[in-house]
Amino acid sequence: MDNEAEADLACEDAIISDKQRFGRVRTSMMKHLRSQYGEDIANRVLARINKRASTGSSEMKESLSNVKLEYDFQ
Repeated sequence: MDNEAEADLACEDAIISDKQRFGRVRTSMMKHLRSQYGEDIANRVLARINKRASTGSSEMKESLSNVKLEYDFQ
């Protein structure tokens, strides 16, 4: 696998994890990803994820609705 594909996958994992945890992608996360992987890759991956979510990809909606963390405030 080439470096760009690996960067795409790593960036996608980070964005999906952020969306699962916070319900959105934080600005600080995108700044980090843009500095680490470059503007083009980070923006392209974010657009691809948003497109899949908006066009009704059941796999993406299921992935984003499966929150990995449970909070116990007691």
